[in-house]
Order: sequence, then C-alpha cells, then structure tokens
Amino acid sequence: MSVVAVCETSVKLKKGDITAETTDAIVNLNNTTLDRNEGVSKSILEAAGPDVKEECKRFAGLPNDGYVVTSAGNLKSPKIIQLIDVRPNNIVASVVKALKASDSNNLATISLPAMGTGIGQLKAEASIRLVMKGIEDYLTDPSVMTVISEIVIVVLEQDIHEKYQRFFQNYKTNYPHFSAFGKIIELIKGDITHQAVDCILNLTNSSLNQSCGVSGAILTAAGDKVKEECQKHGSLSSDGVAITSGGTLESKRIMHIIGPTRVPDYGPSIDRILQESHKNGFTSLALPAIGTGMAGVDVEASIKAILSSILNYLSDTLIPSLETILIIVIQEPIYKKYLEVFQAKSKELQALQREEKIVSAVLHGVKFNYPQKWTDISRNDFQEIILKDTSEEYKDVKDKFFQTASTSKFQITEIKRIQNVPLWQSFTINKQTVNRKNPGYKNIKHLYHGTHSGAIGNINRNGFNRVYCGENGTAYGSGTYFAVESQYSCDDRYSRLDANGKKYIYQAAVITGQYCVGKRTYKEAPHIDGDPNKGRYDSVVDDIGNPKIFVVFHDDVAYPEYLITFKKQ
Repeated sequence: MSVVAVCETSVKLKKGDITAETTDAIVNLNNTTLDRNEGVSKSILEAAGPDVKEECKRFAGLPNDGYVVTSAGNLKSPKIIQLIDVRPNNIVASVVKALKASDSNNLATISLPAMGTGIGQLKAEASIRLVMKGIEDYLTDPSVMTVISEIVIVVLEQDIHEKYQRFFQNYKTNYPHFSAFGKIIELIKGDITHQAVDCILNLTNSSLNQSCGVSGAILTAAGDKVKEECQKHGSLSSDGVAITSGGTLESKRIMHIIGPTRVPDYGPSIDRILQESHKNGFTSLALPAIGTGMAGVDVEASIKAILSSILNYLSDTLIPSLETILIIVIQEPIYKKYLEVFQAKSKELQALQREEKIVSAVLHGVKFNYPQKWTDISRNDFQEIILKDTSEEYKDVKDKFFQTASTSKFQITEIKRIQNVPLWQSFTINKQTVNRKNPGYKNIKHLYHGTHSGAIGNINRNGFNRVYCGENGTAYGSGTYFAVESQYSCDDRYSRLDANGKKYIYQAAVITGQYCVGKRTYKEAPHIDGDPNKGRYDSVVDDIGNPKIFVVFHDDVAYPEYLITFKKQ
C-alpha cells in the first residue's frame, strides 16, 4: 500500500475491491435516478443489497446537490456517498463534494474508486491527477475544518493500479506544481510523446510535416495515421489550428499550430491553444518548452511568458474545461532554468494563498497575539528593527547565542528583530493546529539556522522555504534544518562569510511538536509509530534522546525571530 500526506490527512492507494472496504464511507459513482446498473455502481449496489436500492429510490429525483448519503446495507462500511453524474470533466468537483459530504456527516475515513477509468475511458494517469487535485483543493481550502484523517483510493484493475502507484511514488518528491484559479499547472522533466493527456501541443510548419525537433519526435512517435491526417488537412495558416488523433501516442489528440517566435506573440498563441482546448472539452493538455528550439527564444523569457499567458487566460475565462496543464521539458539545462522560474512563481502564489488563509482565519474568529516586544504593528506589516546593544532584548538574544558559541571566536555586530505580520499570522495558525493535535507537548522550540547574505531578504519576507533545502546536505530528510546550539550554525558551511567577512544566523521559533529520527530519504515526516491512522510526526531529529538538529517539512512552521550578524574574532 502506498501512502502520501495532504495537509494532515493520509491518502492511501490500495489494490482491491471497494465493496470490501471498512472505512466510515465508500463513494459510489451513481446517476440522477440513483440506480446505475453498470461499472462500479453495479458492484456496490448489488453488494449493498435491496434495502439500499430502496433507499436510493426514495432519494431519486430530489434536488440532491450532486450527492446523497445512504446507509450501506450488507457492506462493511456504514455509509455510501452516492455521487451523481461523475464525468471526466467534473472529477475534481466530484471529489470535493464527496469529501464535503464526509465532513458534513462526521465520517473520518472514506474510500474512493478509480474515477473515470471505466465507462468514462479516462487514462489512469489523467484520472489520478484529477482525483488528487480534488483532494488537494478541498484539504488546502483555508475555510475547511475537516475531520477526515484518512482517504483510501481503491483500484481493482492491475494496470490502473500500477499507473496510480507510479504517480504516488513521484508525488511531492518530483512534482513541481501549483494550483491557480482552481486548475493545476505542472512542470515535468520528460518526453512529451509519453504523456497520457487529452491533448499534446505540436509546434509545426504550414505544411504540418516538420521533421526536426520536438515536432519530428511527435510525428514519428504518433505514426503514419497522424501523418496522413496532417496531409489531408492541407496548409496551416499562421493563426490556424489543426487537431488530429493521437495515433499510437498515449495522448488522445494532437493540436498542431505554428508556434510563436517572439515573446510578444506568446499571449495570443497560448490564448488560442487554451481556447481550442476548452472548445474541444479537453481536461488535460501538455505543452513543450515553447520557442526554446529553432525559434531561439531566451529560456527564462520563454517560461515567464508561458506562465503569464496561462494565468491571464485562467483569470479571464469562466470555468474552462482544462483541469491540468503540463509543461514538458526534456533537456536538462532548459528544465533547470524553467524550474527556477516555476518555483519563483509558485512562491509568489503561495504568498497570495497565505493571505487568503489568514483572511479566512480572521473571519472564523482566530485571534492573533503578537510578541510583546513588537512595535508599530498597526502601521507596518513588515519591519526590520535594529536592536540597541544596551537593551534587555539585545542582551537576552546575545546571551542565548553565547551559551554555546565561543566569545573568543565570534563577535556580534548587529541583531535585528524581524516583524512580519502575515508570516507571524500564518505561523500562529499552524501553531494552533499542532497545539490541538499535541495537547500537553512543548510544541515550540527556539532554534538556530545559519544562512548566507543572499538568502536574508527572502527569509525575512517569505520565511524559511523548502525550495532551497539540500544546499547544505539532507542527512535527515529534504526539509529545512535548525540547530539547538548556535555554535553548530556558526560553521562556515551554514553561516557563510560574505564579501565583508560577516556571517548570519537566525534565532527562529520552530514548531517541532512530536518528532522521530530522520532519514536521508524522507521527503516528509513519517507516520507516528508507523501507523497512518495516527497522522505524521511534526519534525525529525538527528538523535531522539539528545536532539541537536531538527528538520521540518512544511512552510510557515518556523518564524525568523531575530537575525544575528557576527564576525570571527
């Protein structure tokens, strides 16, 4: 069984028959009359028995808002969430409805089938992306206070299970993605001809027979049938679009256009591509690294224009059919530059989502208590306050620093208090969640994090970002590292000298909660006692008996309280 975590909820992948599940509820894909006699619905209703069928008859025809919760008859699960009219283009919304129904009925565990892979004829790779997006959309919604601790995705067919499992294995570990306007945008290092999507984009010439570059690879992999379709289409105009079958590709369709060769042309071209996708009802689309081949467009300018054009389209379009847009890059140097820009955009959107989370928390009555020493917070959301070296605050931070660092080796030249209101509010929300989860624990520790001058602006404004994990090793996992003792962070590997011989360390408030020993392979903290039902540890350490290093795996679970600037004596 494969397990990943979305927020604090375990999401499991299991091979088996959903009618044998013992979770609080199972999800059935039913019709408006609640008597669907095919696919997974036939299996579930037959196994549940006549009483459930009668119950469905009573609900049929009512304004059911897309789902009905019934008893489960002879099944081991006590409830069935009957989802109504699930189609490939509404899987994300359907998953959200199922989870909403689970919460509304206080059902903490729920089993989902492999949506769309049966009668819907959706490829497994597309199905699992949509199912996971629905789970992410619901659980990351700041207004949702969920009781759901476990979601089980149950797959009967071996080949579908294998493809779902491949996705689970790569989830979070090699999955640069972000959500925007309810849609998911992914960056994938790979071959566009291997993508199982509704449509891939081919950048071609006016004769639709370009034999070099990505276009040549697509036509060769698609086979003679697609080449014949291109021939029959005839000449393609500069603003035209031709759609053919996918031939022998895993993609259902290929969209052929003459690609943009200048950055100003990206917007109109991508608008046309996305409009055509919507017109044809495509839910997933794969784009190549547009313009980085023969057109010679600068790589950084290319990805910036692609992302900007996609986001502009999504912001202006009312419910486009596309749920997932993949950007596929096969060449390592181009992928690295694309990834850099992609992560920056993700961080920008994360800041917006943080703001939404805070607004929602305020509306739900959450109170924020700021540190007593903070000043002028009503006037400024962000301030860096240089402490007077005669103040008690300065003395407290300095004394704590020199409890382990040597006064004969180092000299403090400046201490700044970081006052970042949105970052503190987000940290507070996370702290309250962990305090509810671990009553009686000392969930917060004040730890040290050595850094370099180039990272200071980003940390002060945006907090400690996992994007940069691995710069100084990942011995206990791919997270953000903090030291119990300041002397550890004084090492030149962590607090690197700048051009003026200065070094930098943060004293940070860190939500450590419950912890266990880390491992190099960890991408997130493991389950408590190895039991997915207990949730995950909040952090990992180097030594459970005498921890000197703490590693956290989530954003906004550490707050940069003070920036200490110092020099070697």
